[in-house]
Amino acid sequence: MSSYREDLAHINDAGFSDFAHGASPGLLALLRREGVKNGLVVDLGCGSGHWARTLTDAGYEVLGVDLSPAQIQLAKQRAPNARFETESLLTVAIPACNAITAIGEIVNYQFDPKHSRAALSRLFRHAYKALRPGGVFIFDIATPARVPAEVPANYWKEGADWSIHVEVDGNPASHWLTRKIVTFRKGKEGHYRRSEETHRLRLLEPSEISAELTSIGFQTKVQPNYGRFRLYPGLQALIARKPSVNS
Repeated sequence: MSSYREDLAHINDAGFSDFAHGASPGLLALLRREGVKNGLVVDLGCGSGHWARTLTDAGYEVLGVDLSPAQIQLAKQRAPNARFETESLLTVAIPACNAITAIGEIVNYQFDPKHSRAALSRLFRHAYKALRPGGVFIFDIATPARVPAEVPANYWKEGADWSIHVEVDGNPASHWLTRKIVTFRKGKEGHYRRSEETHRLRLLEPSEISAELTSIGFQTKVQPNYGRFRLYPGLQALIARKPSVNS
């Protein structure tokens, strides 16, 4: 599988940033409500940097991590006061921090060939170790309900210099979803170039993930929203707080 090469990174940034924009106010309020009002936030799967920019504008330090070099390049332009690394969320060395986020079903994507359920468990333990007492790990997951009622499902979207077609297939019983993506983007010479990517997601059960986080030591909540922003169908958010010293 490929991971947001140049054309899809551009299209994703230009036409699909509504999730990051919609979620950001609620996420910011959630951090503050959990007592994380400053310090370092590590944003796993940072994409083109919309959430990173919101964080730096709010006074946080930010380390953004993404496997896509094209996404990282866009993020550096959008959030120049943040730091970025081109790395897998499964292998990046997460420094001591006050919060970790992974927004937009990031933990479901199977871009890294080493991704597995066991690797995800290691990430959860790694996050717990990296967080300072009272820190919080906020992420959302695609559940089996993310699979459309009828598959394959198709949708099309276009912008001024691009268009995209996506075929969605999946099976909720076997916990997988695949998006076959075809893009067209106008180049400098005026001609459109075609590219393809296939994204596969392992679907997760919120109750299972919540129980695992709790067993690690987190105080865990599951919710369908970030503040007033309700997550898309089939997504659930997990708010995992590392207890403070006095808890």
